[in-house]
Amino acid sequence: MHLTLVEKESLVDNIWAFRFKAEPPFTWVPGQFVQVNLPHEHPDAEGTERWFTVSSAPYDDVVQITTRVTNSTFKQALAALPVGGELPLLAQADGDFVWQDSDKPLVFVAGGIGVTPFRSILRQRFHDHQPLGVTLVYGGRTPDLPFKAEIDDWAKASPEFKVQYVIGEPLTATKLAELVPGLNGSLVYLSGPEPMVEALGDQLKAAGLPEAQLKQDFFPNYTEANY
Repeated sequence: MHLTLVEKESLVDNIWAFRFKAEPPFTWVPGQFVQVNLPHEHPDAEGTERWFTVSSAPYDDVVQITTRVTNSTFKQALAALPVGGELPLLAQADGDFVWQDSDKPLVFVAGGIGVTPFRSILRQRFHDHQPLGVTLVYGGRTPDLPFKAEIDDWAKASPEFKVQYVIGEPLTATKLAELVPGLNGSLVYLSGPEPMVEALGDQLKAAGLPEAQLKQDFFPNYTEANY
């Protein structure tokens, strides 16, 4: 299996979207990730393999990887990949960070690049005219957030979909409780850089959120300084 690059686009800052066609075609559930390999000369200690959430929706008919292009040899090789270049897929899409029907309110919490699974989930549901009864709390270091215009359009079109932006300050359990009344009675999805997700997850549980009502998605190699 492999992905063939058909397009790449600069979104904001050093965040790029890479769009691929899969061969043979495969399907995924919005929110899942893929494992890829990109052989290149003189790889650094992080190696030639990565896991990426698919940030496109299945109906898009492309597999989109959205990532910050850092100085790692992998990211530099990905940025240099020409249209028509191939990215080997090591496995089918996987992961359980997907939509779960619940009698509890849904809260999506995204730290920076952690928005990618939510973008896939919400984009597919909006396309399919399914309910978007979700509160999204989206944190970023600066106001330049990927997919912000699209998210704002969904909020305008779907009154049940609510968005709260937190810019230039940490996402904490106290901040979330201020923004989302009744947070401990919600099903909370938490996605972002690994240190943030671990710390915030612990804070939420310490503040009374049952562990069964917390779903977490960790993005390795990101910190609160570069998410």
